Amino acid sequence: MSFNELDKLKAAAIVNIFETGRPFGSYAALAVLDDGAGISYGISQFTHRSGSLAAVVTRYLENGGVVARGVLEDKVLTLRSVSRPAISRAAGDRQLKNALRAAAVTREMREAQHFVAFERYLSPAIGECARLELYRPLSLAVVYDSMVHGSWERIRDRVNTGGRSTPDPEKTWITDYVKARHAWLRSVPRLRSTSYRTSFFLMQILAGNWGLELPVKVHGYSLSLHDFPPAMTGETDAAAGPLPSQPSNETSHSSIPAEPHLQRPATSEARPKGEPRSTLRQIGADAADLFARYDRIESAVRILFTRADSAKSLWTMVGGTAWQAFWGAVSFFAGLPREVWLAVAVIAALLMLAYLYRQFALGRIRELRRTALFIAERNGSDLPHENYE
Repeated sequence: MSFNELDKLKAAAIVNIFETGRPFGSYAALAVLDDGAGISYGISQFTHRSGSLAAVVTRYLENGGVVARGVLEDKVLTLRSVSRPAISRAAGDRQLKNALRAAAVTREMREAQHFVAFERYLSPAIGECARLELYRPLSLAVVYDSMVHGSWERIRDRVNTGGRSTPDPEKTWITDYVKARHAWLRSVPRLRSTSYRTSFFLMQILAGNWGLELPVKVHGYSLSLHDFPPAMTGETDAAAGPLPSQPSNETSHSSIPAEPHLQRPATSEARPKGEPRSTLRQIGADAADLFARYDRIESAVRILFTRADSAKSLWTMVGGTAWQAFWGAVSFFAGLPREVWLAVAVIAALLMLAYLYRQFALGRIRELRRTALFIAERNGSDLPHENYE
């Protein structure tokens, strides 16, 4: 079994909504990056330095594209060179940039962009699915999202493979994997806010939507067949000209993300009228939104309590001082011997100091823990954390 083009596009669209809030970007988007990568172009931010821009232009010429063909044929050798002078020369070449924008309206360029995007970004996920014998569209989206977002191998290797003996090993393994990844994301402070990704997959599993039947609500965006132009699914040839949903501008939006972990708020879109949705899938989509909101609220509450906890030391000092003053005044006016109320004050002061030291030590432990988790995540190493099974 293999995934059809629509299955691949749905996986790409879901991950892109996670990353940018939009299912697909602009074929004509063009920018010059200030990090030395040169021109960034198209739906997946194909860059000069990575070689992907040259691959797109080469594919366009092989497809028989005629718009701006002469210019692109002259410039393709420059694009194939990833030296600093070549990148700088192409970045300042207005004729080349205008040619790329002009070619973006053609079916040949759109096909070239999708071909290179799938080949470079989605093919590794498809290969992993084939190796693990995963054939459902939801499985592909899970694997692809993990590879884009990070730590696919880490969580994959921790999931028990005993589920392979069950009646449906694919469903069992993917369910166990998504649960493990969800718990892991929730256990890492800097990744906790991204657990809406696994919340979405868990709700699709609960709803039994293994085929990713559309429409489906993805992080606030209602993804439907209307988001997939015929030219992308291969149903019909697209007429020349920009797609209505693909504005041409200087800002790059990727359909297959080039920059993982950059989260942007998703935009919402009403579900088109006349498109039926089963009650179970509606409940699943609504629950996924509810879980995502709960995750955000829970994170805010956790931050609030952390800050409140760090203020305990100050209030302990204030309360302890007031407590000592109160007992000193009571003892003085009651006529107790000075030794008695002085001993009480000393004991209260010692207890306050002990509590202050405890608060300080716990704060240091928490700070070291957060720092160690951050360093471990950055270096890709393991660190004991909350159990996720």
